[in-house]
Amino acid sequence: MNPVSQWNASARAASPRLRRADRLVIGSFDGAAHVFQRRAGSVILGSAVVMVPMVALNLGLSVVAFRDFDSFDSLFRDKGYIGVESSSVFVAIVLQSFTAHLLGAVLATHLVAHQMGGEPRMRDSLSTAARRLPMLLLTWFLTHWWVMLFALGAVNDPAGFTAAAILLAPLLGVVTVPFVMVAPVVVTERLGLRAIVRSAKLSRQRFGAVYGFVLLCTVLGGALFLFIAELPVLLQATGLVTFGSVGYLVQGVTTQLALLVVLPLVAMATAQLYLQLRVHVEGLDVTLAADRAFGPRA
Repeated sequence: MNPVSQWNASARAASPRLRRADRLVIGSFDGAAHVFQRRAGSVILGSAVVMVPMVALNLGLSVVAFRDFDSFDSLFRDKGYIGVESSSVFVAIVLQSFTAHLLGAVLATHLVAHQMGGEPRMRDSLSTAARRLPMLLLTWFLTHWWVMLFALGAVNDPAGFTAAAILLAPLLGVVTVPFVMVAPVVVTERLGLRAIVRSAKLSRQRFGAVYGFVLLCTVLGGALFLFIAELPVLLQATGLVTFGSVGYLVQGVTTQLALLVVLPLVAMATAQLYLQLRVHVEGLDVTLAADRAFGPRA
């Protein structure tokens, strides 16, 4: 069955909220931020469920690092938690990558249902992603195998790897573009491994826009993450607040809170970009309107 027709069972009962955005990249972020704001409670709680293992491991590593070193020593300096527990850091990086992929599937289900005019429940989105967990794991491995090399480099040579990562960032963005929408395709179009090909095909038709989206996610997501994560440092620098012996714990908690905001926002923006690409490339909005007026195609 045409994937568009699958959405119309609910879309015919309620008017779809999906509208064509003139600016593909900015419009995707704006639309996702609007949905995030309206459904912040369910989105954050649902995301927290998915992120529990990652947050627990990262918080544990942060506590170890800040306890053994300076309370507010930056994670990017030579006293960060890289090298505190090398094997745990490797697992943390890989786990964070897969968590982002899984979260992308959960929130894509949620956002698509909302944009089709429904009032989705987060437990339904979690259930849908859980049923496709094996396929999500397989597609993540096939499209993100390089993350394990990334993690090995970060653990074995943090300084050299950081310099190389900065220099190769534009190339890495190019390599990432074809696979940006794999998770949304897996849960909305149910194509199995063909979701990888489908994602690459959509991305290729608006390659520049998708590449710009990747860069924007990196810049905005990174800036928002640093702002939230460094709040304890800024507060302590003013002299108005002193965290004392629990400073390392406060820093670790705010770092994970930053992830709890940034990852869902980026995941929802990616799902919105997927919908907008279908609107721009395939005329999804026109198809939905026609199906609503005349009934879905067989």
